[in-house]
Amino acid sequence: MNKAWIKYIVLIAVAGLLAYNSVYIKKLDTKKEAVSTKLGPEQFGQNFWTTQFTPYLDSAVEIHVFMQQLKADSKKAITEYSKTQGIGSTANILLKGEGVITAVNDDNVIVSVKSGDNTMNVKLNTGIYFGNAVRDVTGKISMGDFTNTMDYNTVSSTLNKIVQTQIVQPFKTKATKSAILQFVGCAEINIEQINADNIQLLPVQIKFK
Repeated sequence: MNKAWIKYIVLIAVAGLLAYNSVYIKKLDTKKEAVSTKLGPEQFGQNFWTTQFTPYLDSAVEIHVFMQQLKADSKKAITEYSKTQGIGSTANILLKGEGVITAVNDDNVIVSVKSGDNTMNVKLNTGIYFGNAVRDVTGKISMGDFTNTMDYNTVSSTLNKIVQTQIVQPFKTKATKSAILQFVGCAEINIEQINADNIQLLPVQIKFK
């Protein structure tokens, strides 16, 4: 009699455990379905480029205006125009200008930009780029938007790939000395070691005239 009761209790315990696990698995499945409805990092990056980054190009700052303010009061210029992630020492600024190509090199194109009586040489990066300026320059994407840093970095590499294939490579094939163009580019500035005479832009929009 005792053995029968023990067997009965064991069967009830096993049945209860199986019922508990089936409910737990169902909850996990529901969670996976919810996550799957969100954009993956690559699709997020592609969507961001089309719907948010491209329209944001209209907010680019004239490069002469920014450079003059940077030399006059670097801290104020960085605060007013740049976006940062709150970590590290890099400020990202979207700059625009118009000028004449004076040199075409393997990894950059030099553009002479005039503003009144002032002329400055702007270096447009046409080499391989591994930074995060495209992701960070708008200030609309933050690490807190993602559950892990891998997805956060994948968005950056996705945006860099778009720039490389859609902007940089076509630009390199068309860039010739004396050509006139309008450009928009991302600048990365080390706020701890600002060098206003050596700023390079990653082009994100090129229009030849």
